[in-house]
Amino acid sequence: MSVHFEFNEDYFRDEVKDDFAVPVLMKRCWAAQMKVLEEFDRICEAHGLRWFAYVGTLLGAVRHKGFVPWDDDVDIAMMRGDYEKFLSVAPLELPEGYLIINYDEGDHEYDCLTRLNNSRSVIFNEKKAEEFYYFPYPAGLDIYPLDYVVGDPEERKAHRDLHYRIFQATELCRKLLRGSGPLSDKDGNHLEPAELLAEISMMTGYEFDLNKDIVRQLNILLDLTDSVNTEEESEYIGNMGHLTFEGERMIFPKACFDTVLRVPFETGYVNIPAGYETILKGNYGRNYMIPRKASPHDYPYYGQHQKVVREYLDKHPGAIPEEWIRQNL
Repeated sequence: MSVHFEFNEDYFRDEVKDDFAVPVLMKRCWAAQMKVLEEFDRICEAHGLRWFAYVGTLLGAVRHKGFVPWDDDVDIAMMRGDYEKFLSVAPLELPEGYLIINYDEGDHEYDCLTRLNNSRSVIFNEKKAEEFYYFPYPAGLDIYPLDYVVGDPEERKAHRDLHYRIFQATELCRKLLRGSGPLSDKDGNHLEPAELLAEISMMTGYEFDLNKDIVRQLNILLDLTDSVNTEEESEYIGNMGHLTFEGERMIFPKACFDTVLRVPFETGYVNIPAGYETILKGNYGRNYMIPRKASPHDYPYYGQHQKVVREYLDKHPGAIPEEWIRQNL
């Protein structure tokens, strides 16, 4: 059964949830993201692909039967094989205007996930605005690939170290492209691009083409090395970016993801892994059902888009109708 959400006028009102004020604009943001989730689920169902609510969205589904009140995005996880299949079929099946954002779209800020968005810029088109519940800013999903992780702690540490070394090289190349200077590692050691790339080549056997986009090649290498373990030799599942930067709490026994459950979420339903309790305890602690008002990123995320619009209005006063400004800034 496909995921579907319906909203009446009462949904789009200011609301206080768990002593946290959720404004109308955030409600419209949530609704727009759920619209994107419907399209995502439609493609997954057509191709037999499994997906799960993950991290903050999983917590919200279990604890709030919807969004965590102070959260503003949708986090999805897929096993690597399903993730890769989705990326191959989605460009042919997504509605016009949707876009997949990762290193294949020239995104040099790739961080081991793919973003599926409904737009690249602010929406002023009336028809499209209505389709997305009059939320005018880009809305979508963060999709995390899940890979197999070995049980041996030393092998796992070596895998994490390799991920971090490739990430360091990527960050260095980004800085050089931006002209923002050299990069030092966490111990203050100066890093040189040629030395780092040579070291990574030696560790992985990957040969870089210096005449092509190095950052993109490093991002591809991250995916290749993250997904190197097989199911047979592994005991755990996790996103290697999370494991590398957030630690062992972000890997979970394989059995946690054996079965998909469908649970209430806002005005519809989402998929969650059957082992959600183990996952949430590992990620948020044994008291995960007790709300703690914290967000892992700037809230709301669309504040950056509002800033761009305000800067535009400073240079072009009167270019946008007052009613639009009142509702969206």
